[in-house]
Amino acid sequence: MEVKNMDKKKLIVIGGDAAGMSGASQVKRLQPAWEVVVFEKTDYISYAACGMPYFIEGLIPDKEELIELTPEVAIKKRKIDLRLRHEVVKIIPQDKKVIVRNEKGEQEENYDILLIATGSYPQVTGINYQESDRIFMLKNLYDMEKIDVFIKKNPAAKCAVVGGGYIGVEMLEAFKARGLETHLIHRRQDLARTFEIEISDLIKEKMSQNGVVLNLETSIKQIKEVDGKVVVSTDKGDLEYDFVFLGMGVLPASRLAAESGIELGVKDSIKVNEYLQTNYRDIYAAGDCVQTVHMLSKEPVYVPLALKANKEGMLAGMNIAGQKTPFQGVLGTAVTKCFDLGIARTGLTYEEAKRLGFDPVKITINSMSRARYYPGSQNIFSLIVAEKNTGLILGAQLAGPLDGVKRIDVYATAIHNKMNLDEVFNLDLAYAPPYAPVYDPVLLAARVGRKMV
Repeated sequence: MEVKNMDKKKLIVIGGDAAGMSGASQVKRLQPAWEVVVFEKTDYISYAACGMPYFIEGLIPDKEELIELTPEVAIKKRKIDLRLRHEVVKIIPQDKKVIVRNEKGEQEENYDILLIATGSYPQVTGINYQESDRIFMLKNLYDMEKIDVFIKKNPAAKCAVVGGGYIGVEMLEAFKARGLETHLIHRRQDLARTFEIEISDLIKEKMSQNGVVLNLETSIKQIKEVDGKVVVSTDKGDLEYDFVFLGMGVLPASRLAAESGIELGVKDSIKVNEYLQTNYRDIYAAGDCVQTVHMLSKEPVYVPLALKANKEGMLAGMNIAGQKTPFQGVLGTAVTKCFDLGIARTGLTYEEAKRLGFDPVKITINSMSRARYYPGSQNIFSLIVAEKNTGLILGAQLAGPLDGVKRIDVYATAIHNKMNLDEVFNLDLAYAPPYAPVYDPVLLAARVGRKMV
């Protein structure tokens, strides 16, 4: 779709990572005459945050490999006015200006349109801890380097990870791969609620097999440094470590927006419409700081995932530049690994489906990822949530070999297109022994599931 040249405008973008730079780049592509200014408070833009645990693990030798877009390219090739080490400290919507702070002091900057892409920050709500250079979080490349340097100086360290979600699982593997005695501390028996109990059990089993010490159903009272050690006081007694990593997820960095009168939504994320506009017509927001809608439940949700952030930034840029394109929402599709166990999920969990008024059934099967006789064939566990009577697929979770669990994309596609078990069973999926059995696990799950609904 062509975009007509509009009167020259000035766009200010707050935040230079995934959503911010995607939005800025789209506007410059569609409206090259516009002035586009990006304020980024750090030295980095557009880096692969999802790759940070793998750098810490030692799989990525150079942090520069995580840089997707350098400041030089942004400035010279994309013609973006990028200003590093500039922090926006106030938004004044009524006057259409922002207050920016840098090493020289504060200054005012006017805008015609504003895009907020402030991202997220580590969730530590409910944890009573004291600041220490032995208590880590993972917000950016600076944090990543601090952790790496500490491990290099303390190669025989004993550590703990607090939290049983995606980042917790990934960091446990990273620390264990570096040869550290590694513990998990988690307040529930099961891991994060985004995982079904059956999947959670498989992840915990894989952790134990790889030497991770599990401290489950353990509530933390306080974390503090004492005589060069980190003491974690719990309801089951004190635990002592050389360092502790807090990995309990993230929250939206929305304080700046809230202080300026911009409406907030789920978990205090910024409330936007389908075109990524806030309650101020000329202020947009995108990425990990905003809420979106769940495609199935139609409820507002806060789902800070990389693809969502990049898509929202791109679409915000298109909408700002005059190419109206709505963001349709998410299914919460995600994939990660725990050692050699791949883990993937999409859609609703069984409990979410019940809460939303569906009459769900849970379908579970074990099958082979490749032909039984082909080298490398492994078990893959599939869990499908479907609606009784209609067979409508509501969610899916997989655990198995790393390449096998990418089948989650088939389920995400099926849910997006409102397919039922019969329709999935009728899919003409590819077969060859190195890739799948004759009945691919997706087809087999649909075949079994049809008998249950």
